[in-house]
Amino acid sequence: MAVLESLRNKAGALLVGVIGLALLSFVLGDLFGNGGGGLFSSANDVGTIDGHTVSYEEYQQTVDHFTGVYLAMYGQNATNEAVTEELREQAWQALVRKYLYDKKYDELGIQVPSDELFDLIQGRNPSPLIVRNFTNPQTGEFDRGYILRYLQNIEQNPDAKTYWLYLEKEIINQRKQAKLMGLAAKAMYVTSADAKNAFCNGANTVNIQYVSKPLSSYPDSLIKITSSDVKKYYRKHKQRYKQSASCDVELVTFPIAPSEEDDKATSRWIENLAPEFKSAADVAQFATLHSDAPFNAIYHKKGELSALLDSFAFAAGKSDMLGPLYDNGAYKMARIADTRVLPDSVKARHMLLDISKGLEAAHKIADSIRTALKKGASFTELAAKYSIDKAANEKGGDLGWFAQSAMVKPFGDSCFFAPKGRVLVVETQFGVHVVEVTDKGKAEKKVQLAVVERTVEPSRTTRERIFNDANELATQSIDRAAFVAKSNEKGYARRPASRITINDKTVAGLQDARELVRWVYNGKEGDISPILEVDNNFVIASLTVVREDGYAPVKQVASEISTELLREKKAAAIAEEMKGADNLNSLAERLNLSVQTLDNVNFASFYLPGVGVEPKLAAAASSSKENLLSAPVEGLSGVYVFTVTSSNASAAPDENLLAQEKARQQASIPMRMGYELFETLRAEADIKDMRGKIY
Repeated sequence: MAVLESLRNKAGALLVGVIGLALLSFVLGDLFGNGGGGLFSSANDVGTIDGHTVSYEEYQQTVDHFTGVYLAMYGQNATNEAVTEELREQAWQALVRKYLYDKKYDELGIQVPSDELFDLIQGRNPSPLIVRNFTNPQTGEFDRGYILRYLQNIEQNPDAKTYWLYLEKEIINQRKQAKLMGLAAKAMYVTSADAKNAFCNGANTVNIQYVSKPLSSYPDSLIKITSSDVKKYYRKHKQRYKQSASCDVELVTFPIAPSEEDDKATSRWIENLAPEFKSAADVAQFATLHSDAPFNAIYHKKGELSALLDSFAFAAGKSDMLGPLYDNGAYKMARIADTRVLPDSVKARHMLLDISKGLEAAHKIADSIRTALKKGASFTELAAKYSIDKAANEKGGDLGWFAQSAMVKPFGDSCFFAPKGRVLVVETQFGVHVVEVTDKGKAEKKVQLAVVERTVEPSRTTRERIFNDANELATQSIDRAAFVAKSNEKGYARRPASRITINDKTVAGLQDARELVRWVYNGKEGDISPILEVDNNFVIASLTVVREDGYAPVKQVASEISTELLREKKAAAIAEEMKGADNLNSLAERLNLSVQTLDNVNFASFYLPGVGVEPKLAAAASSSKENLLSAPVEGLSGVYVFTVTSSNASAAPDENLLAQEKARQQASIPMRMGYELFETLRAEADIKDMRGKIY
């Protein structure tokens, strides 16, 4: 149907743009009742959300539902690994939102009754989702009749029904969300004082002279930090050390790369094959049989191929051969398979015939339609009668302009090789098509190349040698100390990887590292891994740090605390040195420093030129009176004493400016409300994502 085709045409290749646009997080509703369970034990639970245990069954049902919507939207039969991973993440986020938001909906009695839902779909106040999806492509206007036609045909199109169920639930949940946001927004109010402070904080500035002494100038050796200091600081600032579960490892990697002998063997192989390729009559078939890469049947214009192939393709004759030569990890040779004069794009319209009664019957109907068209019958009328592609029928079967590669090969080739106005019968995996080429772009020379390539890959002997090197380290690393000693002895670099979480898919630049992550989360601190094969590397890992959910123990953050205590104590010591001065010049002379100038400082200043990020200095300066020597200000990178030499206070805002500032701040509340409300709910909830145990 047209709405599905419209979505498929507008959607990008990435799932985020498809499902994220409409917040599929709210789709689930009552889809799963009480959340599954029964068949699976707690060992198969994939997480908890605010007291609700998410079983493997519930989570997988959610993923399956998302997959069904995705396939319906794209008209596909399966998803690749990247899309599957994105669907899994979308499904988890949907469950998080469901259990956090549904709880609030129930608490506040937020509902969407049936009469309100009808109004959102077919009434005077249609949902933006309805307006967006049911806009007439010819007029660009919202068409209520379009909805009725869609619903009348929904039982005959499973994809359309799947999408409608999704859309209806989405409308309900977006309406619930709007009501919740409205309630929350009414609780937030901008006062006149808020508006005045915001205006003045940015408008009022001061110019200062200051003396600064950097913390780095004070020797670390003069500072003493005791374990008692660390514990006291930890108790006072414990909230800073709340953490999620994560782990640190050190890795030694052994890249499974081809050897010099592997390279020579690959070169010999293609050199031996070159005479046969040179004399082959059907170079496309030869490439199909012998090349590591599949034969590319696309016709390329000048500039579309790599520089190496392009210069050959548009200068060589049909019997000429390029190579063999080495290019980007492979040995290659090429010949011209075919040359044609073709356009970049064509415009066509089509009918897709029902093949439920067999291909032979469909072809007979196609031949009859072609005959009728030759006699002057209306393509649009015949498409409306015979075509099952309802989306194209909304435009008289018109497919618009498209490139050759945009369509499946039989369809694309037929359209590009046929002259303008030709009516064709084409069979593809989708069925039997009656196609008319209605227009063609400017034609130019295009070349189809047959390329035989052999990738240089590590041989079995090479793999065994690399594995033996890794195995030697693995077997001799009985503990962390042995791992470090042996890797140092062999000159193996140890690569650190920090803050690995249970659902990570990459580790220290290694892709598809799920096996490594699962080992990490089944191990304990100090463990040494067996040999793992990750991203074309043999990997040995040492588990160095394990962080549990909750508050980090003092021992784990002692080094971090010591660094902060060192900074604080150095600042306090320097501040003591800077006390007692009568003016900046005498202070600068006593400490062998210089007096510097800084203009246009205000309360909102984030970065101070020549100083850096020093919020305490900006705040103190903007609130100080003129010509008074300040107390020492202990900053992030130094200690400062200053005098405000002049103030640039703007006039108090009049009622009109104040009203504008107040309106601006009030208008920003709804824009940030959705994000801030969800983040608040998530921060308050206890959420554990343990999908990494299984996936």
